[in-house]
Amino acid sequence: MKPVEPGLAARVIPTAGAGSAMGGITLAGQLQASAGIGHGNMRVLGSYAAVYLLAGGGEFGDASGLRREVRAGDLLLLFPEVPHFYGPRPGGRWDEIYFVFHGPVFDQWRQAGILNPREPVWHAEPVAAWHRRLAAVCAGRGGGTAESLLELARLQAVLAELWHAQRPAGEPAADEPGWLPEVCRALEAPGGGPDWAALAARAGLSYERFRKKFAALKGVPPARYRQQRLMDRACVLLAEDGRPLKDIAAELGLCDEFHFSKLFKQRTGLAPSAYRQQMRRGQP
Repeated sequence: MKPVEPGLAARVIPTAGAGSAMGGITLAGQLQASAGIGHGNMRVLGSYAAVYLLAGGGEFGDASGLRREVRAGDLLLLFPEVPHFYGPRPGGRWDEIYFVFHGPVFDQWRQAGILNPREPVWHAEPVAAWHRRLAAVCAGRGGGTAESLLELARLQAVLAELWHAQRPAGEPAADEPGWLPEVCRALEAPGGGPDWAALAARAGLSYERFRKKFAALKGVPPARYRQQRLMDRACVLLAEDGRPLKDIAAELGLCDEFHFSKLFKQRTGLAPSAYRQQMRRGQP
């Protein structure tokens, strides 16, 4: 789907191949710390694709003039003839799982208005649950028409559930403050805890007013938002990284692996070790 940058963690997810006349998944994979695609020259993919943002955030845009801030939990829908770009802001993070697919069945979805180039961003959480569902689409059991059809059916099922579960992404509200994207990026950064007073000052508010305003805009207080985003990042690390839990906890800026395990289970319903085992077995 895109070239691998030096130091980029990339994993190709084996598929059954191009499939039958009904369609199929031609490419799938997962990327950590991606630089994005098409910033200098928008890409035309020539197929449908879905990119689910696992951690981090950035910008998505297309040739229609759409420009949108996107974040973990957003699903980007890409269309065969629509030039587009996406990726992190400078200094930001972008981790994703993606599928490139084709077939008349998706043309029918488009004709029905379910896949709509004017509404190319869906949002659904929790990220860990959808990560597991998407990772299980391609079971890696070999090729052939039958397996390709099974993959196609699983992808349609997950997309249908995402469509049903999504919260409208919509354009940013007209009164959304300009400081919000920068503050969100600061909250999502791993490592030591943020300087809350500095973040409030960046917004030009007292801390209490900042906390209330942020919660009204994002649905959760800033500390909870940060916790959710760190656990979304942990999902990617657990799926792709074999390091001990204490090392992952340290990277995320958490005091120890026990605190990490508690927060992770609150977010996903699974202990970190159980989540890692499920992802490596390819189970939903």
